[in-house]
Amino acid sequence: MWRLKGVVTRLKSDLGVSRPEHPSDRIERNIRVNIYHGICSILALNMAAPFIGIFAVRLGASEYQVGLLSSGPALVSLLSMIPGGRFMDKRVRKKKPIAVFIMLQRVFYLFIATIPFFVPDRRAHLLVLAVTAMNIPASIANIGWQAFISKVVPAERRAEAFAARNRLMNLAGTIVVLITGRLIDISGFPVGYQIFFTGAFALSLLEIWVLGKVDEATVETGEEGETADNGRAKAVPATGEMDHDGSDASKGLWRRIRVPDSFLRHTLASVFFYLALQAPWPLFTLYQVKVLEANNTWVSLLNLTNTSGSLLGYGFWAKQCMKRGTLGTLVIASAGIFAIPVVYAYSRSLLTIVCFNLFTGAIFSGVNLALFNRLLEITPERSKASYIAYYTTAINVSGIFAPMVGVGLLNLYGFRWAFLTCALMRLSASLFFLIVQRVEKKALLRTQGAAV
Repeated sequence: MWRLKGVVTRLKSDLGVSRPEHPSDRIERNIRVNIYHGICSILALNMAAPFIGIFAVRLGASEYQVGLLSSGPALVSLLSMIPGGRFMDKRVRKKKPIAVFIMLQRVFYLFIATIPFFVPDRRAHLLVLAVTAMNIPASIANIGWQAFISKVVPAERRAEAFAARNRLMNLAGTIVVLITGRLIDISGFPVGYQIFFTGAFALSLLEIWVLGKVDEATVETGEEGETADNGRAKAVPATGEMDHDGSDASKGLWRRIRVPDSFLRHTLASVFFYLALQAPWPLFTLYQVKVLEANNTWVSLLNLTNTSGSLLGYGFWAKQCMKRGTLGTLVIASAGIFAIPVVYAYSRSLLTIVCFNLFTGAIFSGVNLALFNRLLEITPERSKASYIAYYTTAINVSGIFAPMVGVGLLNLYGFRWAFLTCALMRLSASLFFLIVQRVEKKALLRTQGAAV
């Protein structure tokens, strides 16, 4: 009872009007509020996102359309990421535009809830269009949030802070998936889906309110550009170069996006990694629903075991990040992802996949934590949102083709050999990060030698 009262008191303090005066207290409060925001965000997302694939199948979507649910959002990201990143870099105060883009994304859940009211031959098309279009504001909000949170949480606290955030997010997300999946099955199609897609939008309002409680640190003039009266920052070229009259030193796109070697190496490795990672995604959904006949309750159980694995994994991988660095941790964690499609290739039971998801969650907690922290490390502080946009745009190029590659392999070889081919691709992708690690070590040695 006393512990519960303490939690309530802490929540009132963190989400109240008053702000701590000491900088270290503000950092600690921001870390906690960032966790609250993550929990609210995952509650809204997991009330809808895990069930969109099975919802599409129930609407009569073809295998090609199921693939488009992944590749379509990646395609529109190519058009929105870089302009969105530059838009965010022009704003010192990023909370308000981030909140606006989150709201624009979540509104699509209301539209998706109305799709069953349309004629049957239009429903799957409308779902693909909605999921694709909602990724435009979602991608811009994500870029802005990453740049925003890198200012709020110091580099030396990120591994610990985001491990705690992700751990609690996964726990909360799994609980809502379990409840939602069961209630959707009880309510039936399409009413259950419509209720919870609408509920996802309602929870997003709480998410936006909590985001507003983060104490956005004032950016000093000159760090991201001069602050204008309306809260914007004057545009700064991504390269940090200015010519004699203050305009971009380079007029062409290539020179505007010129990047450090470490950023370029990481991006190239990530492009192939995400191609291999995402290729079997539509196959997983199709195999679960069409071959193993999974319902929403089974989808919930898959999420439960995945989260259980991640809860065990995040603490371990946070320590590895502090011990080995983010790149070393990424090499180790990514080496295990090839096993997932191998298990699918030989599994004939949902129970087997549910149990194996413990391993999947533990591995992916390390991959996600290391990828995110590595990206924040290698992106220059100036124009960070733009660099994040360049990176995300590049990996979304692979995201366009990856689901189509997976579906193409399925049509050519069937499930088993498609899964095994994807496993080989994933194993090759993990080797790219090992190569990057060795190149980075050699570059560091050359730099140290030159300094001597």
